[in-house]
Amino acid sequence: MKTKIEWQKGVHFIANTESGNKIKMDGPVDSGGENNGARPTELLISGMGGCTAFDVMSIAKQKNIKILSFEIDIDASRTETKPSLINKIHLTYKIKSENTNKEDLEKIIKISLKKQCSCCIIIGKSVDISYSLEII
Repeated sequence: MKTKIEWQKGVHFIANTESGNKIKMDGPVDSGGENNGARPTELLISGMGGCTAFDVMSIAKQKNIKILSFEIDIDASRTETKPSLINKIHLTYKIKSENTNKEDLEKIIKISLKKQCSCCIIIGKSVDISYSLEII
């Protein structure tokens, strides 16, 4: 897996991913940016959320669980020290399903977080990751 980061100006960068996609990154005005893209730490937690979402949807499909709607709200806390590190992440899975119960979905989420989601496993080595499930 490869990505190339290209400087635009100030603290604005473009990530060119191996899959051919571009991701804009920038900082706030008070840090020399123009707010023209996501912050790198936002991408970190977004990537983690996308990774576990991919797992949950894939595992549900394998188990013949029909998901009608799905989203994850991610709340990351940071330390007050410099550098300001992410020290806690809470994921709130909001799932509407046609043919399953909360226990089945809880098992799928735990499999993703602990055994399948490479992003969650790597980040979980240094950050406290918790979750909750809302059936909608």
